[in-house]
Amino acid sequence: MKYLEQILNFKLIELGNFSLSVSNIVLIGIIFLGVKILLKGVEALINKRLSDKGGVKEGQGRSIVQIIKYIVYILASFVTIKSLGIDITIIGAFFATLGLGLGFALQELFRDVISGIVILFERNVKVGDILEVDNLVGNVKEIRLRTSVLRTRDGIYMVIPNSRIINEKVINWTANNKSTRFSVSVGVAYGSDVEKVKELLLKSVENHEKISTRPAPIVFFNDFGDSALLFELRFWTVETWAIEVTKSEIRFKINQLFRENNIQIPFPQRDVHVIQKINE
Repeated sequence: MKYLEQILNFKLIELGNFSLSVSNIVLIGIIFLGVKILLKGVEALINKRLSDKGGVKEGQGRSIVQIIKYIVYILASFVTIKSLGIDITIIGAFFATLGLGLGFALQELFRDVISGIVILFERNVKVGDILEVDNLVGNVKEIRLRTSVLRTRDGIYMVIPNSRIINEKVINWTANNKSTRFSVSVGVAYGSDVEKVKELLLKSVENHEKISTRPAPIVFFNDFGDSALLFELRFWTVETWAIEVTKSEIRFKINQLFRENNIQIPFPQRDVHVIQKINE
């Protein structure tokens, strides 16, 4: 027993009033092991409570647990520092001095971290949401403290600083949990029966499993173009992730119906007049 006590009291580092013994290392290990076990239990409990409520979006528990993790680890770090006999005010002064020297270099980092905390607390963006950033659409796979991870339709993973999500124009296609309106445009030849065109466009989305009937699809006669009469079919759908597939299916159907009913889709035409000068 005395031998074990000697091992635990053995000082690995000794600088002035500060010393680090084997017992200190063991204490640090016990603290962080206990924190890890505690967080595992908290995570399981929160996920169970949220799933029991029903209607909870995927990733909600993960966001809450992540916030708790940051808080607990910070508190555990302070407890560990205090248990080692280190004056916390000295640590604070050190980081204050370091902050002055690296303020500009770390400004962007702190902005991203604060933005991550805002996202996790406000929950305007959650795991599973579909975002559009710089004309790229991606599914939110993970929200970290500094960055968020999105997976595009092409299977590419994008890592985006959280400050961009907070400060820049970002479209959240799934924020309202409801249908979103999209459109498909088409031009038909001059002289076509416009009422027939309207009927066929509406028929192209009739009974489509991904198109909402409330609100109902609607057709607009948008303009008289240079080479065509311009129509727009607007429809509502909850299918935002694979919307390009849905639009493609609608265009195939429109093309089929137009062919069956002799409705022409014209291509741009230009009349060229050649003036020949006759020598007198």
